[in-house]
Amino acid sequence: MVNKATRWWKTVVWTLVAGIMSLVVLWFIPTPDVVIAPGVTGNLADMVHVQHGHGPGRGRLMMVAVSIFPANALVYLYARLDPALQLLSRQKAIGNLTMRQYEQFNVAQMQMSQNTAEVVGERLAGLPAQSVIKPGAVVSTVLHGPAQGKLHRGDWIVRIGPYPVTHFSQVWPIMSRFHVGDVVTFSVIRGGRTMEIPIRTIHMAGDPRPAVGVILAPKVHYIIPARVHISSQGIGGPSAGMMFALEIYEQITGRNVARGRQIAGTGEIFANGKVGMIGGIGQKVVTVERAGASILLCPTANYAQARAMKRRMGYHHLTIYPVANIHQALADLSKSGT
Repeated sequence: MVNKATRWWKTVVWTLVAGIMSLVVLWFIPTPDVVIAPGVTGNLADMVHVQHGHGPGRGRLMMVAVSIFPANALVYLYARLDPALQLLSRQKAIGNLTMRQYEQFNVAQMQMSQNTAEVVGERLAGLPAQSVIKPGAVVSTVLHGPAQGKLHRGDWIVRIGPYPVTHFSQVWPIMSRFHVGDVVTFSVIRGGRTMEIPIRTIHMAGDPRPAVGVILAPKVHYIIPARVHISSQGIGGPSAGMMFALEIYEQITGRNVARGRQIAGTGEIFANGKVGMIGGIGQKVVTVERAGASILLCPTANYAQARAMKRRMGYHHLTIYPVANIHQALADLSKSGT
């Protein structure tokens, strides 16, 4: 009897040890995928402050963010079982960037979205805000490549080789004039000084043109009549733009947009007021439901995916509005509320 009991306990112990060891092994096996998971919401009244603006009214406007991280074999298996998680190939999710570069890129995207939201929100409130695209292009992220240590984030590129950059869209046609291996001189303005920086071009995966390893953005001058401060609270990407604009509008006009409701939203905002599609909409549906929101504003292009996730998760008390522009978003929120 004692021997049988001893053998049984040994079997249990060794089974547990084998199971734990298997989990440890799976943890250290990488996969080519990343996981997009539900993230956090942010109370926009705490994140956005318009100088001399009105205080918050009843209810709450919220932005929403998701988490993205590499999937090891263990996380991959778990994600296949959890409907709230999404698996994407690393290439599709972040391209050829490292996770660190992807984070830097998202920081730059967040800054651009804040600036654009200030223009859109203030124009919606009747102020003469505007954005003016200037000649050239700005370095938003420096990748691993020949530009490292030569070009810096924020550099304003005004000439590439002998060709002046009079508009952001000219950068790629200009680069196509060169060959991989050519040394190309970039004329940049940094700290008020013009610098000539020669860089040898290389081939980068996914780009048929000669490249030096930077991500560029338009050079834009923003005219903002009402001073605005936005704290992103460590969140990156462009998808909070629409909600930043609505919060700015509310603080300038004093009109209570939320009207007692818990309202979340997501969508990239453009200077003309249009709302662009974003990633991770399914996980954002889960995030806002968990945060207690009753309404989710999402880009029209993401609406079908958002509704599909709502049905899949059985969220009966969440209303989702598809919006194509900031005026439609404001009109939807003007519908009956408490």
